[in-house]
Amino acid sequence: MRIALFTEAYFPFTNGVVTHVDTLRKGLEAQGHQVMIVTLDPSCSHHYIQGGVLYCPAIPLKRLYGYGMANPLNLERLEIIRRFDPDILHIHTEFSMGIFGLFAARRLHKPVVYTLHTMYDDYLFYLAPHKPAQDLVRPAAHYFFKQMAEHATEVIGPSEKVVEFLRRCHVRRHVNIIPNIVDLSEFLPENVKESDIAAARAEMGILPGDTAICFVGRLGREKSVDVLINDFAFSFAGQSAYKLFLIGDGPERAALQKQIELLGVGAQVRLLGRIDHAQLPPYYAACDLFATASLSEINSISMLEAMASGLYVLQRLDVYNRRQITDGENGAHFETQTEFAALAQEEAALSPAARLARRAAVTQATKRYGPKEFLKAVTDVYARAIAEYRK
Repeated sequence: MRIALFTEAYFPFTNGVVTHVDTLRKGLEAQGHQVMIVTLDPSCSHHYIQGGVLYCPAIPLKRLYGYGMANPLNLERLEIIRRFDPDILHIHTEFSMGIFGLFAARRLHKPVVYTLHTMYDDYLFYLAPHKPAQDLVRPAAHYFFKQMAEHATEVIGPSEKVVEFLRRCHVRRHVNIIPNIVDLSEFLPENVKESDIAAARAEMGILPGDTAICFVGRLGREKSVDVLINDFAFSFAGQSAYKLFLIGDGPERAALQKQIELLGVGAQVRLLGRIDHAQLPPYYAACDLFATASLSEINSISMLEAMASGLYVLQRLDVYNRRQITDGENGAHFETQTEFAALAQEEAALSPAARLARRAAVTQATKRYGPKEFLKAVTDVYARAIAEYRK
C-alpha cells in the first residue's frame, strides 16, 4: 500500500503523537509499504520533501511552542499528494493538516482513517482561560470533532476513553480500539548501558537507598504536574531519601518551579527540562517509579516507555484510562495523597531482590502487545476502509 500520514508536527519537534507516527511509519515501511508523512514547518516559506516527509509552510503559533497553522486547502500541496497517489490517507490531527487530509481525500476520491490522540476537553483553557468561556466554546469544539470523525471512512482510538469522548461529541459510529505502541527496544533494561545509568544517577543526585520517582511529559496545565508535586510534598517533604524528577518542558515550568520553592521541597523535586528522546532510557532506568496525576491521557506513550524500562507506575485514577496498567502487576492507581504515599513507601520497603523482580515483571508485561500486533490491527483497518470506500 501507499499511505499518507498527516500530522501537525514531526521531528525535530517531539511529543507522543510524533513518536507514534514515527513508529507507525517505520513499521509500515519494514513491511514493504510506501509512506509519506505530511506535516508543518513553521520556519519554511515553501513546500519541500526531505526523507519521505512533506514539510509545509505554516504560521507559527507562539502560545503553542513548536506548532503552526497552514492553509488547509492548499492546491500545490494537493498536487504533491496526487503525484504520490496514496491508497489511503491517515489523519493524526484535527487542525490544519487534518482538515487538509479530509480535503485531499475528497478531491482525490480516497478513503481516510482518523486517529484521535487527544482529550480536547482538557485543553480548552488554551483557547478560553476561564470556565464560563470554556462552557461556551465546548459545544462548538464537540461539533467540530464530530465532523472530523463522521467524514472519515474508519476511526481509531488508543483506548475506551476515546469512545467516551466521541460519544460526548454525539458520534455514534464504531471506533477501532488499538492501543498505542512505540519502539520500546531502546528502553529495555538489557539495551541500556550500566555506565549510562550510573552517569544519570550521578547527575540526578540519586543515592543508594533512595526511592526515585519520575514524570516525563509536557509541562502544561493539562498534565496536572502541580497535583503530583503537591502529593509528593504532602507525603515526603523533608524525607531526603524520596526524590521526584520532572523531565520535560512547557508553559507551566516557571509556575511549577515557584510551587516547588514555596512548598520547601527544592532539594527533593527537580525540573530536569527537556531531554532528547534518544537520551531518555538511562534516566528512566535510574529511577524506581513513574508517577502521573494527569487525567488528560488517552494511552500515555511516556508511561509505556517507563514500563518497558521496568518502572512500576503510580497513576492517579482516571476511570476511562485505567486499563493502561493492571493494579499489582505493572502499577497501581491512587486517588488521595495518602494512597500515593503508601504506594511509594511500599516500593521503598522492598528488598533489592524484590525490586529487581518487580522491574522484570513490569518489563515483561509491556511485551505482550508489540509492534507486530499493532501493525496488523492498523493495516486491517486500512484494508477495511479501502473495501468500504470501494463499495
